Amino acid sequence: MAPTYHAGQRVTTYAVDPGEVRRGDVVVFTPPEGGGARNEKGFQRVIALGGDHIAQCGNQPVQLNGAPLDEPYLYGDEPNGQRCFDVTVPAGEVFLMGDHRSISLDSRTRGTVPVDSVLARTEGDSAALAAVGLLFLLGVLLLPVALVLSLIARRRRRTAPPEALAYPAWVLAATPPAPQPAAEQPPAPQPPVPQASAPTSLDKAP
Repeated sequence: MAPTYHAGQRVTTYAVDPGEVRRGDVVVFTPPEGGGARNEKGFQRVIALGGDHIAQCGNQPVQLNGAPLDEPYLYGDEPNGQRCFDVTVPAGEVFLMGDHRSISLDSRTRGTVPVDSVLARTEGDSAALAAVGLLFLLGVLLLPVALVLSLIARRRRRTAPPEALAYPAWVLAATPPAPQPAAEQPPAPQPPVPQASAPTSLDKAP
């Protein structure tokens, strides 16, 4: 799989379901019977899935479904076709090839592989894994700094003077005056009551 991976290099792989296998994945698989030593595991790249049409002849680019396949991962940037082939991948199988084409023993000679035999795949390249590790290390280093800044901010909040009130204290502390009872009004003068005149006696002459 050079130049993507080299002999002795430690590679992290993740279990994968058959339905999750994608074109371009570098996978670990169990070769079919007669395809290698007992308990041997293969390590190659998925080039085509079930139903895909793949072909190549000589040093021409691999044709996938009628279009040239862009393969920047190849050793020496050469497809290094060992022989001409033209295959329609059966359903439920995958077509595998190594990145170092001139020395890879893959589906060009062994044939397609059942997708159920794929055990795991890699996630990204070593550079991506290194970037993830670097970010993790940076987070670990920044954690103590964040804790110190948090303690400083908490101490400053405790020692900071109280905030000024929006209104003066005497305004907030003053109580509104109690309502005063209405003043009593003097009674209105009553009109004089007319006095009845004394009755005239009929016994007296005028």
